[in-house]
Amino acid sequence: MIFSLELPSDDQYRDFQTLALNKLGLSLGNDKAYLLRGRLQRRMTTLGINNYGDYLELIMASSGAEELQHFINAITTTKTGFFREREHFDWLSQDIFPKLKKSLTGAPGQKIRLWSAGCSSGQEAYSLAITALEAFRDELDSGLDLKILGTDINTDALAMARSGAYPAEALDSLSGLKRDIYFKRGNPPDDQLHCADKRLMQLIDFRQLNLLQQEYPIATRFHVILCRNVFYYFDPIPRQRVLERLSTYLVEGGWLVFSLTEIGYEIAGLVKIRGNLFQRRAS
Repeated sequence: MIFSLELPSDDQYRDFQTLALNKLGLSLGNDKAYLLRGRLQRRMTTLGINNYGDYLELIMASSGAEELQHFINAITTTKTGFFREREHFDWLSQDIFPKLKKSLTGAPGQKIRLWSAGCSSGQEAYSLAITALEAFRDELDSGLDLKILGTDINTDALAMARSGAYPAEALDSLSGLKRDIYFKRGNPPDDQLHCADKRLMQLIDFRQLNLLQQEYPIATRFHVILCRNVFYYFDPIPRQRVLERLSTYLVEGGWLVFSLTEIGYEIAGLVKIRGNLFQRRAS
């Protein structure tokens, strides 16, 4: 039974605002207490807790790391889809990937690295893998080392991403041809799910990452970083720190891509090509 929660008090809501800002960089608006209630109701019911103060105390306890992750999973937005904002994938396939192909010398050990930062349940990373596989099929057969990193803070979303298994309706944005080539219906008892082809899964490494954490366990630099629809609720100060940090993970000539509506950013060391596209120009 799910009990009905009241809205948090002003003081309780401010405590959650502080927690979200410090741990995630998120700025919860003063008018979003109803949203917090909706996100936390199921989890608090599962725990048998109907007081926000008690729940916050559980999270903040020295043994509360596991519950903090449940809180993070509850309040982070995971909306995504295959080939969402298709313009970006057309741009990659028609412009950027052909340029990268021309830069390849054919020497052994050549690498291309792509990053889906804020990959949610994986659809963006798999869309990137499909686009890259179709662009570099011959080069991959000849030994090109192409890898995609998918990162997110939400462990529930990452579990789906790693499984590569999606309900049929999640594939509606794929053409019938792409769906048939890259996804196969699962076997019972999962025959209502469609599973990503192993060629896609072999290209992608999914990892948990909080963009606010002090050290990123990433030792490579990337030709393209997609970080789309991640910063809508970020506070401007931590957002700028993350933007400039992401820029350091680009190779010379590499691209940092935001969503079509994210057009107001400025990033030291990068050139804005158009509103949501930035490039690290060769020095």
